[in-house]
This record gives sequence, C-alpha cells and structure tokens, in this order.
Amino acid sequence: MTRSVHSLLLFILLTAMIGCSSESKQTGQTTVTDVDAKRAVISITSDPLADPQAVNMALTFAGFCLDEGYDVAIFFNVKGVTLPTTSFDETYQYQQHAPLTEQLTTLKERGAELHVCPVCMKDLEITSDDIIEAAFVTDKPKLFGKLGGDTMVFSY
Repeated sequence: MTRSVHSLLLFILLTAMIGCSSESKQTGQTTVTDVDAKRAVISITSDPLADPQAVNMALTFAGFCLDEGYDVAIFFNVKGVTLPTTSFDETYQYQQHAPLTEQLTTLKERGAELHVCPVCMKDLEITSDDIIEAAFVTDKPKLFGKLGGDTMVFSY
C-alpha cells in the first residue's frame, strides 16, 4: 500500500471515529471551542534508521506547523515507535540536521505532544519504561482529542 493511500485511510478512519463532537475550554472569560483550533497530526510510521529522511521531514514539518500556530500532535506508530525511546542513539542525525532526539525535545518544548502507540510498542517489545521523558504512551481519548473537523493529518 502506498504512503498516500495509507495516509488517506488513516485520516478517514480517525475522522470517522471522532464524529462531529466538540468540546469547549474556558480561558479566563473567553470560551474557545476546540473545533476552532488549527490542528496538525503528524503520523510517523517510518523506521528512523531505515528512512531517516522521512522522519526528519516529519519533524521539520511539525516545526513548520508550530510556526503557523497549529496545535501539533506527533503520533509515533508502526516502526516510528523506535525513535522516542531511551535506547535510540542521541547523536543519530540525518545529513546536516540536528539529531533526531534533539529535534523531539525542541518540538516538545515548543508545545508539540509526542504520542506513542501502545499496540506498536508491544509488537516491537518496547515498554513504557523505554519511552523518553518528553513522550508518552498514548490512548484513544488522548489521541482522538487532538482531532477535529479541520485537522490536517500527515503521514511519514
């Protein structure tokens, strides 16, 4: 299955599962509806060692989204779950770009959420103790809470 078809199927699945619900948040005296938020979900399925260009582009694109004021969630799944682990080489980088783990830390500091798929972790024998401090093992409510009718979903 091609990546574009995979991305489209992921988007359709996630959109179908969240339905048309929305929540409101109180911020001081103003109510902000989650539906109004600009959101981006970056799905990283690529193995960072086998396809570092794809993973680097995903992280770069997440930074671009933050620059534009998007609420960003990075979803590490399939082979992508190997990146936000304590065993991943902290010095590993793609070409002249910053090391991948350094990019994760910077994105987290800028407000991105780093979601790690528990099913994919189990398949690759990764435990919650193996996940870096900046990331967290996600669940359906946490991940789906990042989705709305106007969410951009990109898969790398």
